[in-house]
Amino acid sequence: MIKRLCLLTILISLVFGHNGYGQNKRIYLDSLLKTAIRNYPLIKAKHLQSEALQEAIKAKRNTVIPSLAASYQADYATYNNITGMVYPEYIIPITGPPSQANNYSGTPGTAAALNLSWDPVTFGRRHADIELAKGNLQYGQADENLTIFQQQINVINAWLNYSLLDDLAKVYKQNINRTVFNLKQSQSLVSSGMRPGTDSASFSAELASARIQLIAYERQRDSSLQSLTALTGGVLPSGFASDTSLFSSTPGAGAMPDTSITEHPEVKLQQASVTANELLLNSIKKDIMPKLTIWSAGYGRGSGVAANGSVNANDGWQFERYNYGIGAQLSFPILEIFRQKPLWRQQRLNTDASREQLEQTKLDIQTQARIADNNYKKALEAAKIAPQQFTSANFSYQAILSRYQSGLVNYYDVIQAQQSLFQSQANVAVAYYNAWKSLLNKAAYAGNINLFLTAYHQ
Repeated sequence: MIKRLCLLTILISLVFGHNGYGQNKRIYLDSLLKTAIRNYPLIKAKHLQSEALQEAIKAKRNTVIPSLAASYQADYATYNNITGMVYPEYIIPITGPPSQANNYSGTPGTAAALNLSWDPVTFGRRHADIELAKGNLQYGQADENLTIFQQQINVINAWLNYSLLDDLAKVYKQNINRTVFNLKQSQSLVSSGMRPGTDSASFSAELASARIQLIAYERQRDSSLQSLTALTGGVLPSGFASDTSLFSSTPGAGAMPDTSITEHPEVKLQQASVTANELLLNSIKKDIMPKLTIWSAGYGRGSGVAANGSVNANDGWQFERYNYGIGAQLSFPILEIFRQKPLWRQQRLNTDASREQLEQTKLDIQTQARIADNNYKKALEAAKIAPQQFTSANFSYQAILSRYQSGLVNYYDVIQAQQSLFQSQANVAVAYYNAWKSLLNKAAYAGNINLFLTAYHQ
């Protein structure tokens, strides 16, 4: 019988892939979920990322604002200039007419400028960038919604497991109470000479074993509470308690919300990925479009070199000439199309790959949804049968206990009947748990948490 108890403990432990917690009033489950959404760090991180993507849209829209830069500089450099063309990268430009000969004397100079650059027309490039930023936001929000949905599933799963552990701890306590009662009965029967003294010793050993198992179970239950606390961000709502009433009934048979594969958060995330890839391809293609830039500048210049080539250092610290300019530039990236074509093909392949990934996601979810629906139906069938086993085991236990008190059966018959009653009582709780757990899995693959919550609140 001890082996059977150990086997039962192992089997039940295997059921718990996660640990959990519950509430003594069903309205508290909603509070538990809200607490997790509000406090869980990963959800906070996803929300902040979505807000950052909203700012990215504003940044792309703000590219229509002209660029206006004011500058001032003072320098001290040699007066050695030369005319001609030079490629400007890595070369510091010089100003003024060419000098007649090398002159290594230094002279000061100053300059200040106000430069404006504006791209009023981008031939669709700005619009494409804004749309891409919106697509990235859509993906970020879909990712946030999927994270919230998965966290809700994890929290309810943990809460179900904790409630079962708490209910099974009560079953263990009831078994201990039966053992205590049987011990007292055996002691009375031993005193009257109707039973041998070994019966009391055997019942005492069974009682010690049952208490040790209860301690182990309570340790597992307490650990599961810590796991649930982590899932809610380290905070539990007020009114915390387990809801063991779940394990005395199956989910309500009322109408459940309609679900569609396209509404599943994981499918929405993958669809957002396809959209973002399509928008990125469109944005890349806009790089071959011309660019219209309007510019204007106003500046002052001071130099220690006079127009006739003479040097007067003091004149370099003040402005001597003032100028302005305004213009427009239309540029065409003539060869950019040849550079961009491989990039287009790459992005087009990435887009096609994301579409295939979307179809794979739909296929996987549809398959798992059918499996979850079948498992749910089988779990309901098992939950209807389990109470019958308990009723029979309880009747058998009471009958054998009466016969033991009359001296018709021995200690081993009582222990065997008691263990059968204990196992059947635990099996009832596990059967109802499996029904609720199967419904949760059904909701997870349907992408609709209300499938579970609707049945739970009925």
